[in-house]
Amino acid sequence: MNVQLTHMETRLYCCDYCKKEFLPTRRKVQKFCSNSCRSKSHHQKTKVSKALSTLKGVTKTEKTSIDKISLAGVGNSAIGNLAVNLAEKLLTAEENKPATKKDIQSIANKLKRYHLIKNMRPNFNGQRPYFDVELGVLLYL
Repeated sequence: MNVQLTHMETRLYCCDYCKKEFLPTRRKVQKFCSNSCRSKSHHQKTKVSKALSTLKGVTKTEKTSIDKISLAGVGNSAIGNLAVNLAEKLLTAEENKPATKKDIQSIANKLKRYHLIKNMRPNFNGQRPYFDVELGVLLYL
């Protein structure tokens, strides 16, 4: 080994990454034998710390800028929402629109307990056949 000693260090050190012995060029501060070992050690540490953080469910969140709410933005949002609702009302056929509370109440008012069965003849007493909705039976009234 043909190394010129321009410093006072004569003891060999062990590289923290590859574990080879080396003669440091800087006194007591050099932990790696080369820049490539130093770089590889750093990459290995960051890879392990990322793996541990994902196992724990902790992810590093990036800082993002928060958009300011402006009056113009709120106005644009309201106009856009109004336009979509108007287009939906105009372009949706009446039979495809959802039922409202009023529609359901009108159907409930039309439904009575007894419904006349029109395709059956009256009985021998002249009573007409009705279907009882609550009991689910046929009655002659």
